[in-house]
Amino acid sequence: MIPNAIEYAIRKSIHSTAMARHVQAIIAHSPRFAGTENEWRTAQYVEQEFRACGLVVRVDQISGVNAWNYTDTRARIISPAGRELNAVAILGSGSTPPDGITAQVVYIGRGRAQDVANLDVKDKFVLRDPPRALTLDNSSDETAPQGLTETLIDMGVAGFIEYSRLKGNILQTDLLSGPEGLPVPAVALTYEDGQLLKELLREWYALPDWFKRTQENIPLVLNLVVDATSKPSHGFNVIASIKGSEYPEEKVVLVAHHDNAFGPGACDNATAVAVNLECARVFSTLPPYRRTVEFVSVTGEEYGEFGSNAYVEKYVKPNPGLYKGALVLDIIGNGDHLYYITESICLGKLVQNSPSINRLLETVCDSLGYVIEGTPLEYASDDGPFILAGVETSYIAKLISTSWPWLHTYMDDFKVVDINGLKVVAEISALTIWNLANQ
Repeated sequence: MIPNAIEYAIRKSIHSTAMARHVQAIIAHSPRFAGTENEWRTAQYVEQEFRACGLVVRVDQISGVNAWNYTDTRARIISPAGRELNAVAILGSGSTPPDGITAQVVYIGRGRAQDVANLDVKDKFVLRDPPRALTLDNSSDETAPQGLTETLIDMGVAGFIEYSRLKGNILQTDLLSGPEGLPVPAVALTYEDGQLLKELLREWYALPDWFKRTQENIPLVLNLVVDATSKPSHGFNVIASIKGSEYPEEKVVLVAHHDNAFGPGACDNATAVAVNLECARVFSTLPPYRRTVEFVSVTGEEYGEFGSNAYVEKYVKPNPGLYKGALVLDIIGNGDHLYYITESICLGKLVQNSPSINRLLETVCDSLGYVIEGTPLEYASDDGPFILAGVETSYIAKLISTSWPWLHTYMDDFKVVDINGLKVVAEISALTIWNLANQ
């Protein structure tokens, strides 16, 4: 295990104030949609901070992503009873004509293949439930981060409608598109408006008192307006290295994504980038270690691990066996528990995280006096591509319980970040990476 002198040096060197500064600097460039100028500015900031620590840095331009921005989203019930809904465009949503698209709504449950097999969805908006937290039974395929997106598009849907999994008039966007976006509009509603649509589709009591029944099955018709732009672009992966003293060709990596999906993205994922930067700074002051350590800040996690997959394709797959471990940090800025992930869904595949690194995390936490527990997660983060490539990989997270409502919302700003809690994650991450680098 880790010598006491090294553990003391790491714990003494990590500073919450430095990580707070990083978080504030990163969220100043929000929203950080992959391929946009804000993401580029964030990548440049990360590069500068790595270089300031004296690390060897390389920047990879990652093509194949569209720069997406939106300026307006509107959703209105046309019939059976006119009403404006609270809506926001989901990352990668297609645009509509200025007067929008009007179409009937069909409810497809959780959006699995069996849920849509016997439904007529052509030229209709599909309403589906949000993914369920801490489960492995969510719909997914290999074409998009979640849901049978390409299948539904091929079936001719007019657009996608989802809603927040949390009550309280919160706009919360779940992932939908891949890096090139969608050809149709996709919007997220509040939980309350999502339930209203489901009631209008299935229950009479959701109708206003003055409405007179004229037929048993009343079509639900909506008008959606999304004013968005999308153009071919590129993102950036920023990679900082400290060369190993004995086995420089062997590598361990600490990974965090710097893009985001909605709002300021403080806890998702500026805080993890801040921990990555602080660990890099601390490692630059330590005595030499046996293997090379890379600190990787990737683009496009919100588009289905697009940036980490590019890293894996370029570096890992041509060098099988040389990557001895990966630790991924995501949504670690606040929350009521500290988790390591045991398994999740990545692009339609069940992926299992490394039992050995998870045991190491438990050992490190025990030595530091912290508590960590294992859990499945509905969708993978940047750990997915590493696992699929055969790299022993673990993933630390905090904000995955339903008690933390701000994920992918406008409320995920600096005010909700547990800055001192970042020191805990940084200590665990640094000591775990040091151990992997010296095994």
